[in-house]
Amino acid sequence: AGSGCLGRGSRSGRGSGAGTSSFTMGDADDTIVQVTTSGGEQFFKHFYNYMDTNRKDIRNLYHEQSKVIWNGHTIQGRAGVEKFLSDLPASKHEPSSLDCQPIADTTAVAPGQDPADPMILVAVSGMVQFGSIESTPPPTARPFCQSFVLGKDTAKGQYFIVTDSYRFM
Repeated sequence: AGSGCLGRGSRSGRGSGAGTSSFTMGDADDTIVQVTTSGGEQFFKHFYNYMDTNRKDIRNLYHEQSKVIWNGHTIQGRAGVEKFLSDLPASKHEPSSLDCQPIADTTAVAPGQDPADPMILVAVSGMVQFGSIESTPPPTARPFCQSFVLGKDTAKGQYFIVTDSYRFM
């Protein structure tokens, strides 16, 4: 599975030839991209590990005010999300793409978040199987896409899921 956060473009003055577009990123932008990339990749690894092997611990990634939209159905709050996810059959996700981007709107702040900390958009797509992998026949793999908005709880010093949108494709 090819995972890695994207989000950098060409930096002006570094081999930009005629007819190519480029943009300039300053040190503050570089820091935000690094935080976004690192945070998004760490979250990605934890989330799908919990989802597929240790689902009871996934609740720690959600907040009391988190919202999940699962194929058009809305689930609100940590307890609701925990109940919903525990009722799902076993899963095996095979993500094939990962993209992490800072959310530039400084007015969008999660509960308990310092406005100076960037919120992070994490977009994932791949294949998933729901049901016992050992069953005969095994469950059919289906394409999925999932997008998360992560906010940072300043008091705890860790990111959590503000919104989670899951869709079969």
